[in-house]
Amino acid sequence: MNRYLTFLAVVVVAVIGFFGLQGKKSKDTPVYVFDDMDYQSKYKPQGENTFFADGRDARPAVAGTVARGTGLEPLKVFAADYRRAESLNPSFATGKDAQGNFLADFPTKSLTILAGGELAPFTVDAKTLALGQAKYQIYCAVCHGQAADGNGIMKVRSAVEGDVAIVSIANLQQPLFRAYPQGQVFDVITNGKNTMLGYGDKLSPEERWAVVAYLRALQLSQSCPPNLVPAALKATVK
Repeated sequence: MNRYLTFLAVVVVAVIGFFGLQGKKSKDTPVYVFDDMDYQSKYKPQGENTFFADGRDARPAVAGTVARGTGLEPLKVFAADYRRAESLNPSFATGKDAQGNFLADFPTKSLTILAGGELAPFTVDAKTLALGQAKYQIYCAVCHGQAADGNGIMKVRSAVEGDVAIVSIANLQQPLFRAYPQGQVFDVITNGKNTMLGYGDKLSPEERWAVVAYLRALQLSQSCPPNLVPAALKATVK
């Protein structure tokens, strides 16, 4: 019996010792039962390494590696005369004016800096629409459909799997979304809305505006105002 009580006391003390003081601050060196990989052999950034000829831990990128991020060049960015285009034209990168209101129309200037330091104009032309079409079909059509009516392949999957979240895919042909200012559409593409994730990390500002332009073309194709229909086409319809 005494042996049993002694064993029980040791177990109780051990449990309290290992678990009872967790979460409390202490300057004493911790006692590790399982180090959880806190101590391991590894190379650290900016560290020295005698194994390599250049003596560095960090290794150069493999030839042909695609850069991740903005792709800004350090020498260019830290030059005394460098000016980030987004700071020269913040509306183009945010879809909002200086007062924080959504832009009613497309921005007039782009983020391309000309030789004289001025920003190139932004125009919605065939090239812009082609870019918007390509990006829309990659990122948007799967949910919103080729005609922006919400009948993408994800809706078919929803019917099969019964995914409630997928049922919430927006029909962008509805009057609600047609009435969105251009900047609001840009903002939704950038930051997302409801169950839709944002694409600001996947599409550049130029590509997002191109998608806005193509979406407007899709909306126009499904409900063209009579005053925009060419007279020759009206005659053939009659």
